[in-house]
Amino acid sequence: MRQAVAPPTQPIPHGAFATDIPTTTLFWLGGSGFMLNARGTVLLVDPAIATDPERPDRCETGHRLLVALPIEAAAVPRADAILYTRAYADHLAARSARLLARTGALYVGPPPCLTRLAAIVDHAVSMRLARADEPISIRNVRVTPTPADHPWQLLDHGRWGAPWETDDCVGFRFETPDGTIWYPGDTRLLDAHLTARDIDVHLLDASADSYHLGVEAAARLANATGAPHLVPYHYGTYDAPTSIAFNGDPAQAAALIERAEQRIVHLGPGEPFLVRRTSRD
Repeated sequence: MRQAVAPPTQPIPHGAFATDIPTTTLFWLGGSGFMLNARGTVLLVDPAIATDPERPDRCETGHRLLVALPIEAAAVPRADAILYTRAYADHLAARSARLLARTGALYVGPPPCLTRLAAIVDHAVSMRLARADEPISIRNVRVTPTPADHPWQLLDHGRWGAPWETDDCVGFRFETPDGTIWYPGDTRLLDAHLTARDIDVHLLDASADSYHLGVEAAARLANATGAPHLVPYHYGTYDAPTSIAFNGDPAQAAALIERAEQRIVHLGPGEPFLVRRTSRD
């Protein structure tokens, strides 16, 4: 299977974690992960940013990397919160979670994430439960978990266990001083998603997997939100030609998205994107 490859990586510098910046900047970490610095508030979302100690060309997930990680978890100088949408390894990556614990960040996630974190993180860390539509304030950022439907365990109960409950996966809406970012997470399309509005940056799931939005639903959602900026993710990072979950191509959804050329922002891992609130007058 042909794989779309992400644009080249730009290493995230130490200055990206500064506390005294007057702007909000978004960084794609590759795969499913993002970093956000909102005027000094640093949030990491689904960070899988550690390599295999014995095979440095591979992510800790076991996949060979098509593009380099923009930063290693061990090099992250600080974080206010680390947020997880689901407990699977390409989102809640165990080595990254352990390495990031030294920052003293608050860990946020739905029930399976907190259960897994309690088992794998050596340090004593603060944790907060994420439930859909129950906002959380993290310094100057209002974080609202959004509903998600990702029953991938139905594929094989014997290997993966019984399906999770409805609230065991989430997305996140981030209202920052400079604009609103929405990360739907791994999910099939829900009616509630189609009512999302006032989004400045919509993170666009490029996966074609049937337990994700898929091409047509991802485009439908992008057209419904009308967000002026669409940032693709969940593609182009791992060498996994037989896994459709990692083999999406943003170009497929782009063909169905209104004004795609003006709206889609193809970030390379680590490339900074300045978040600005867009007038809707």
